[in-house]
Amino acid sequence: MIEEFSDVIVVASCNVDLISYVEKLPKMGETIMGKEFKIGFGGKGANKAIACSRLGSKCSVIAKLGDDIFGKNYLDNFKENKIDTSRIFITNLAATGVAPICVDRNGENSIIVILGANLLLSPEDIETCDESIKNSKILVTNLEIPIKSAIKSLEIAKKYNVKTVLNFAPAVLDELDEKLFKYTDFLILNEVEVEQLSHVEIKKESDVQTAGLALLDKHDVKIGIIVTLGHKGVIFVDRIERSSFHVPCNKVNVVDTSGAGDAFVGAFVHYLNRAGSVKEAIELASFYASLTVQTHGTQSSYPSVQELDQKFKI
Repeated sequence: MIEEFSDVIVVASCNVDLISYVEKLPKMGETIMGKEFKIGFGGKGANKAIACSRLGSKCSVIAKLGDDIFGKNYLDNFKENKIDTSRIFITNLAATGVAPICVDRNGENSIIVILGANLLLSPEDIETCDESIKNSKILVTNLEIPIKSAIKSLEIAKKYNVKTVLNFAPAVLDELDEKLFKYTDFLILNEVEVEQLSHVEIKKESDVQTAGLALLDKHDVKIGIIVTLGHKGVIFVDRIERSSFHVPCNKVNVVDTSGAGDAFVGAFVHYLNRAGSVKEAIELASFYASLTVQTHGTQSSYPSVQELDQKFKI
């Protein structure tokens, strides 16, 4: 096989979203009536790849899908979004991952993830993708796949001086391995995840820098930590400068926050590749993520570069 070059390679989780729109999220033991139901494509890794590709990056995915209709549909979805699927594995030992999601009238959500085939993506699978990783500029992964597989992908990337981005989501604290951070250039977390990992309670903006510096002192992240704070914006904590900067979020009418964090990460790696400047990449990614919360859906809410050009000339 002749290996093609990619701007970004995503070691991805792929889940089919089963979305229920409700007036309010149900309490424990409560049965409520929903307003609408949709099926969509999701998964923290796959979402990032879709956002990145729609912005114009040449993107490849390493993932594992079940040998079922959801898996077939997901392959078609990737191809429709111009994503290289040559490194996607198919298994008959588990179903494609699914994620039942409830979204309330304010756009807030609760999510249950059943990872299925994602959990069978092994370090050995990753090793067979050595050349694909080598021929990429940036590797992105998260923790909806086995930690050992995430580590293996980061390790191979650093062997070839490929930039690495780890989105520490979901926060898997009971299997924490220092190698996750050893091979990571940019660590991206949300407010809850940074509290869980640093044990610093976030009450004000300065607490984020305190938590970030504590993490940088404890873990060998190479460049810095990015903390996404929802409507409060994004903070970057720099390892070398021992400082931080804050990028505020645009005020928008929030309809559905599903997948906004993944949209941010996908846009960040795209713009980092194009702009080179961390601050500019964060600013543009924050703007992109703010667009996605204004409509229903996850990947379906991610605008393409053509749509951005028409509306905003960026």
